[in-house]
Amino acid sequence: MQYLTVSRDIEGESGIVNLRVHDILFMEFSIPADRVVVHTMEEQFYMNGTLKYWSGMLSASGYTFRNVDRNLVNVDRIMLIDSVYKKAYFEPEIHKGSKCCTMAFKRYNKIKEELLAYNPGILIV
Repeated sequence: MQYLTVSRDIEGESGIVNLRVHDILFMEFSIPADRVVVHTMEEQFYMNGTLKYWSGMLSASGYTFRNVDRNLVNVDRIMLIDSVYKKAYFEPEIHKGSKCCTMAFKRYNKIKEELLAYNPGILIV
């Protein structure tokens, strides 16, 4: 089991948190925060670096994170893809407050095929 070192706040004043990589749903870069924002089902965390750096690092460590828009998604955690709005969800049913990440409209078909190749259990709606 591997961990990433993150913080609960942008400036790191809350201290260090060790976050299990498996718990990560997706990551996105926040320009205003100048940080990578890491999303789990319950919280969001912050860390330094670029998405390109973390994509390479996670891939080299055996994890399947893919760039699907301006974010990296943990392919193993996707449960459902909304084909109308081009969003990936991490729960079997969509409800108000469901965590999701966007997928690039122009690359949607290619992204969908790639995600299904890695995780054939993804439901397309």
